[in-house]
Amino acid sequence: METIEMIAVGALILALLLLIKVFSLQSRVNAIQSDLEWLKGRAEGQTINRLKPSAPAVSDKPASEQLSLLDERVHHLLAQGDKIKAIKIVRAEQGIGLKEAKDYVENLERG
Repeated sequence: METIEMIAVGALILALLLLIKVFSLQSRVNAIQSDLEWLKGRAEGQTINRLKPSAPAVSDKPASEQLSLLDERVHHLLAQGDKIKAIKIVRAEQGIGLKEAKDYVENLERG
C-alpha cells in the first residue's frame, strides 16, 4: 500500500470516528434543550408535560412532590414518544427493576 493510500484510509477512519462523536453530541444537545424547555415552563408556572433537569438534586421536598416531578418528566417523555428513556429515568430515580419501571411508565401512560 502506498503512503497516500494509507493516509487516505487513516483520514477516512478519523472522519468516521468524528461523525460518531457528532451524533453523540447532538443527542446530548437535544437532551439539554429538553431540560431548558422544562426549566422555562417551570419559571412561567407551567407544570404540564415538562421535563425536569436530568441531574438528580438533593431536595428538601417531600417524597410525594418529588414523585409528581418524576411523573411530569415521564409524561413529557411519553408525549415525545420516548418510552424507553422514560423507563430508564424511572429506574434511576426510584432504584427499581426493569419490569417495575416498565409497569410504572405504562400505568402513567394509561392514566
